[in-house]
Amino acid sequence: MPEHPILHVLVIGFHHKRGCQVEYAYPPFKDDTTGELNECPNDWKHLPSLALPDGSHNFDEDTSYFHLPSLKNPNETIYGISCYRQIPLEKIINRTPDMTRSTIQKSVCVLSKLPLYGHIQVKMSLITHAYFEEGDFSKITLLHDTYHHLNACLSSIENISTSPHLYVGLSAVELVTKFKHKVVLLFKLLLLERKVLFFYSPVRPLCSTILTLLSLHPGLIESGLKKSASIKPKQPNISTEDKEEDISISSQKVKNNGSNNIVSEKSSVIHYNTEEDVVNLNSFTSNIPRDPSIDSLSEAAMQYNMISIAQINSANCAVPMSIFDNGNICQPYSCLSYMDILTDASVRGYMIGASNILFKQKKNLADVIVEIDDGKVEIENVDLKRILHLTTEDLRFADYLVRHVVQPEKEDVFLDGVGWEGGDEWIRAQFKAYLLSLLRTSLLNEGAPELNHFNPTFISTWQQTKSYQIWLNEDHKAIIAIEPCHPFAGQLSVADMKLRISHTMQSSESGRKLNQAVQNTSRAVATTGKAVGGAISQAKGAVTNWWSNLTTAQDFENEEVQPPIQNV
Repeated sequence: MPEHPILHVLVIGFHHKRGCQVEYAYPPFKDDTTGELNECPNDWKHLPSLALPDGSHNFDEDTSYFHLPSLKNPNETIYGISCYRQIPLEKIINRTPDMTRSTIQKSVCVLSKLPLYGHIQVKMSLITHAYFEEGDFSKITLLHDTYHHLNACLSSIENISTSPHLYVGLSAVELVTKFKHKVVLLFKLLLLERKVLFFYSPVRPLCSTILTLLSLHPGLIESGLKKSASIKPKQPNISTEDKEEDISISSQKVKNNGSNNIVSEKSSVIHYNTEEDVVNLNSFTSNIPRDPSIDSLSEAAMQYNMISIAQINSANCAVPMSIFDNGNICQPYSCLSYMDILTDASVRGYMIGASNILFKQKKNLADVIVEIDDGKVEIENVDLKRILHLTTEDLRFADYLVRHVVQPEKEDVFLDGVGWEGGDEWIRAQFKAYLLSLLRTSLLNEGAPELNHFNPTFISTWQQTKSYQIWLNEDHKAIIAIEPCHPFAGQLSVADMKLRISHTMQSSESGRKLNQAVQNTSRAVATTGKAVGGAISQAKGAVTNWWSNLTTAQDFENEEVQPPIQNV
């Protein structure tokens, strides 16, 4: 662990003329200053706005997590944890001339070398409360004591990967409960290095949602964010052709990872239909390329298989992958002024959180917008929808998660002594097994039937990302011990039909029209018999249209995965 993991303790304030500014820094940014009104280093010019969130005046308190590039090491990220408070002016004992508003807005911020977001936040929340309760912001002894205390506490952590403090405040249970089946879609989206915007206010749950998603990828929080804020300005003389050539260089350097386990050097997107592309209920169980030796697994056998895979050492499989590197940014909270970085030519992709509506209104800023408030995932690009289309095996995995997390069979898991199942660590173990199985299967030759389990279009697109190409050239021999297939592969059943019908009903445009027609019919029957005929005709037309779509082609207009229909 670093000898001094905490770099600075800061006070960020809002000035009625100068806007957000650093009012105090300990230790000072420059050795020859007192720490008061300390000007930020140029590479940290967005720090004040990141620490004092947009729209913070709407809340009495909030928290933001953000990333800054290290000033000394380009391969390190500095993690910001900022606790915001707003109190009435009358509570301030020692007032200054710049206090011209009825309320005072400030944040106490910590810059850390360790990504212990929630653990630091818990401590800083208490410190911030005490600092404001003093009513005198000139009393800075508390800030000095905080700096030394935090350094003493964090320096004693021997291994951050095994620290119980790593995932404080990052609830995988809440993530699955909020997004349900779409959590698998978000996990696969994370691997594609696209431009993804998470939107919500206040900021703390926004940041926590992003970081919790990252925590599902083994090792990503503790060791995969070191370059997540590093930006190298794009040289003006680099053409698009040069960029494409650079992206494809390592795809030609594929290692042989065992007999018959070589990725084809042809990494173009596969353009052919799978069972998930074309759903025909009349031939639902016969037209799918499958390995007939794979039988449906019982629930107990499935759980044993997942845990067995999850026990494999991630490091021996070259995991975590280098997702946030080479111009792919992770910024749990992004202020409006940070947008100039996002639009720089050197930025290939990002996963960011924002609370300002202007982020959503900015054209072409995001490939995907995730509305945390209602758990909605908006994908405008039809090709990206097809890439992220969840297979039947993916839906089984998603349903397995939801059943154990959202709908636990046992009423009191703690009294039954099995509280781990369905909990945070259990969820992360399931995604670890899923990722390792996905990586292993991706090593098969193009055209292998097992690729259909994960969506071959997704795999071929994923194989072209920077992080996947880097992974190919790293030592991942331990991955060969895993069977190359989806953990939830097996013969199709009536349950799969229910999953697919529910998925189509809830996520396709025609399915939503059917739901609306049924609701209209119910309202018409409840209010007046006169309107029943017209409402029933509307519903009949919607049913006919939906059934026609379901039995001919899969609707890709909106890939929102919903829970399966129960007791059909």
